[in-house]
Amino acid sequence: MNEVFYYIAMVLFLAGAILYYLAVKNAYKNKNSLDEKTLLFKKSLSFAGFFALILVSLIIFTVVFYTSESTINYLETASIELNPGRLFMSYFFLILFVVFVFAFLTSFIYIFYFKQVTSDKTKKILKWIMYGSIPLMAVSFILMSEGNAPYLQYPLCNSLYIGIHGIKFINSYTKPAPFYTDKGVLDGGIIIAFYAIFILSGALLVLGICDHFVYKFYGKHGLLTTCFYIAFPMGIIGARLWYVLLDISKNGEMSSYVLEWTNIFRIQDGGLGIMGGAILGIIAGVTVMLTLKYWKKDPVYRHMSYLRIVDICVPAILIAQGIGRTGNFFNCEVHGAEIPYEALNFLPTFIQNNYQFSYAYQADPGKVYLPLALIESITNLIGYFVIYFGFVRGFKKYHAPGAGVGMYLIWYGLTRVLLEPLRAGTFEYNMSYYSAYGMVGLGVLICIFFVVWRILVVKKLWFYKTREYIDSIIIDDSISKEKMIRNAIILAVSLIIIVVGISVLMNIW
Repeated sequence: MNEVFYYIAMVLFLAGAILYYLAVKNAYKNKNSLDEKTLLFKKSLSFAGFFALILVSLIIFTVVFYTSESTINYLETASIELNPGRLFMSYFFLILFVVFVFAFLTSFIYIFYFKQVTSDKTKKILKWIMYGSIPLMAVSFILMSEGNAPYLQYPLCNSLYIGIHGIKFINSYTKPAPFYTDKGVLDGGIIIAFYAIFILSGALLVLGICDHFVYKFYGKHGLLTTCFYIAFPMGIIGARLWYVLLDISKNGEMSSYVLEWTNIFRIQDGGLGIMGGAILGIIAGVTVMLTLKYWKKDPVYRHMSYLRIVDICVPAILIAQGIGRTGNFFNCEVHGAEIPYEALNFLPTFIQNNYQFSYAYQADPGKVYLPLALIESITNLIGYFVIYFGFVRGFKKYHAPGAGVGMYLIWYGLTRVLLEPLRAGTFEYNMSYYSAYGMVGLGVLICIFFVVWRILVVKKLWFYKTREYIDSIIIDDSISKEKMIRNAIILAVSLIIIVVGISVLMNIW
């Protein structure tokens, strides 16, 4: 019977999510015929009804979990008794969490996609709801997890199994039966790693964030979609190649990729390096945008400031990387040496317990692993807000357009410089450590380049011929080719002097 309710819950969850999306999409399509009262009351009620399906599904999932044979056997074996107080926390804060998610999501949609329908007073109220629901979501999720934490089996699930044994959440490193045979081979199905789901989710979230900010400047959605369709797959390829290079640099001829080069294509076995994904993804994205602007000569893109675009998009990669690192948490990987269990008492219990494992191997009694992936995830998220809202938007007219790329490289490079030496065991890669210094150095040069360029432009020492772009700083169609060449030489010489000066100071030569 539990199995039946499990699949009913899964169907209800998918149905609620799809119906909510379709209802919002339909309302947006007909927004010109909506008034504020209809949107806030009639439409909100229908949206809430579809979200209620999601809530019901999650409650059923929780009931199924506590009444399942595997949970009961685990609790009996571990001599753990269900605590009524913790059960209340599980259900009560689950309900609150879903309510706050609905409040955040719906208010966000109303503010940014139905702003013509809502009044200024309503927008202010909706903003209070949107921003207020964020900490409430976090608190309710933590309290819900505290209710469940003692009854979960660790290490936590890290994959979704789809096959002859149904659709189940499993930990692929523990090779559980019946999903794996006695020889540890996957039996009759496929698995989708949480790592891949988090990477994709992070990329889609970043696409939505960047699309929103680009829309605010240029009044059109979808300008980054083509770039995303190419940059994201290239980022996956770059992440895979980076991991392969790291493995070869560490293990040499004994690397599985040297012994059998076709293993490079076995991405389903895991192995992605986020740094490589960021590098190749950025290169691919920039190439696509330049192609649309200068080769295809698309009129929409020719009127866009690409320095503004990279200032919006490149720092946002930190969000995708931060979310992607959550996959490392579920995989029990990318961590440091063993530390006392009590050192992580400030974290939710389920996180603390899961850091007792490296893959499927448990640390010494009373020990946990230093959570480097978690630290990097938080650092990356902070970095985005510091770079974009602190520098790019905070300094406004004093910010050098394009310098956001350099700031991203400096921030991420420094993060890796500090964390790479703390890696332990199989997660140590010297190449990753040294390449982090390269990112910092390149970031500094990029920042210097755009700062010098901006100074030359503002001081009117640099002019360029161009069509009338919306975001051009200086436009002078009468400038001669001779003066343009002179200005180019001034810029080049300035950069050479700066690079040589830095090299001498850092004793590179």
